[in-house]
Amino acid sequence: MSLDRLKQYVSASEKNEKSSNGYRATAAFMMLENVDLMIERYVNEKQTEQGAILLDVFGLLQGFFVAIDALYDLAIGLTQYKYHINVNSNDTLHELKFIRNDIVGHPTHRTYEDGGTGFSILSTDNFSKEGISYKTYIYEKNKFEVITKDVLFAPLIDAYKIEKEKILSEIYLYLQHADTKTDIPEKIYALFETVNDDVVEEIRKMFIKEYQLDETSSHRFLWRLKLIEKLIHWEETDPEIKELILYMSKIQASKLYEIAMDLENRKHQELFFGIPPILTSFYRYVRKNERIAYPLLKNLNDIKHPFFQRDLVALMAMNPSKDVMKLLRLLKDTKDGDQVYLVGSTMKAYRPRHV
Repeated sequence: MSLDRLKQYVSASEKNEKSSNGYRATAAFMMLENVDLMIERYVNEKQTEQGAILLDVFGLLQGFFVAIDALYDLAIGLTQYKYHINVNSNDTLHELKFIRNDIVGHPTHRTYEDGGTGFSILSTDNFSKEGISYKTYIYEKNKFEVITKDVLFAPLIDAYKIEKEKILSEIYLYLQHADTKTDIPEKIYALFETVNDDVVEEIRKMFIKEYQLDETSSHRFLWRLKLIEKLIHWEETDPEIKELILYMSKIQASKLYEIAMDLENRKHQELFFGIPPILTSFYRYVRKNERIAYPLLKNLNDIKHPFFQRDLVALMAMNPSKDVMKLLRLLKDTKDGDQVYLVGSTMKAYRPRHV
């Protein structure tokens, strides 16, 4: 779907001093048009001189970065919410922000929460608009590491175009969707109470039909349904971990309830549930060591983040209690990205004394 089909909605959006959404949508729409022009020029214009290639590569990577922000802002500007977009579910685009930071953002000096520093150097061998390679040199206490990364731009361009089209299409369908009241929120409340696999599937079918979505949609509602499904089938024998899994299921159900009510312009109350003891112990541990521990929570929900393992090991080295170590080991031993997201997000939910 082209941007043109959304142009009428952007033009009709209210632009005044009372709401920023109209200008937000307009700025995002125009930036997406500009990035499309940049990509077209990048693909069609051949370069052989190194300086020109560098200029094009830097422009493309920064353009991608800005365009992803623009997709979020377009969704918020036109619908008030970012429910239609979840770029992190696209592995290629998810990795893009790390590549951009290494090459364009902070190549000459990266600082890490544990005091380490890093430097990225582009390779001059086989350097072209088709792809580049770079090494990142990371210095930590008593440790030195070199990470090599090869980047091909065609897959990045393809992934961006596919994801952009899906997002624009779903925003357009939502804008055409008449205000309605469904039984979806009530079904979600039943899910919150029972955490039942059959109810998950019933809600999925109702939501896809109501909002005319494809089964492959990245809509945050469907993504959170998949997370609940994974939690239902997550088998553990430890009673404390089982209690944590139930708690995480309640969290996801409550977020689904909020999304469903928002999409129908209905007011809602928060669904309440108690924090399990093992998580309470973790929050106390962070509170006791807040200055050092709190910054280390930032990346714990993203197994693909370059600092995920480093930050987790740093937390484990701070002499935690038995319960806290059990939770940290659960996160370290988990290889499933969704499970890491679920556990890491509950840990990141800690609220510091001073934000």
